Amino acid sequence: MNEKITHGYKLASKGKRLIATLTEGIIFGIIILGIYLITGKSISEFWTDLDSDFEFLDIVYSLVTGIIIGAIFYPIFTGNLGHKIFNIKVISEETGEDYKKPEKGAIREGLKHVLGLLLIPSIWILWDEKNQNLYDKITKTLVVEKNTNEY
Repeated sequence: MNEKITHGYKLASKGKRLIATLTEGIIFGIIILGIYLITGKSISEFWTDLDSDFEFLDIVYSLVTGIIIGAIFYPIFTGNLGHKIFNIKVISEETGEDYKKPEKGAIREGLKHVLGLLLIPSIWILWDEKNQNLYDKITKTLVVEKNTNEY
């Protein structure tokens, strides 16, 4: 097995990153569905709204959601909710320091949510030797396995 080590951490695998992202998406999807139901809307309205045409406002919503998630979760988990669940975290590619500042987390997650609307940034990780997505390259971050003493 070819494990890549950087700054004393093992890089998180592509598969683990994918599962963490999907898990986080499912959790937030359930929360959003719950909000729909609480406000008196039906599940069919929820699916209709999801299936509606893409608009500029969708980019704004994605950006704002990413900023809020990053600003809240990065200081607590050194990453997002999916990272926490799967014991991975975000570090600076340059220094190896934990990526814990709310403004840095907000920028990284904002980029992730907006660039995720496009195909290339989402699949960049497939051919990247450091398992980075395009937003990781832009923010100079790596996603790594937490060391056993960090759980």
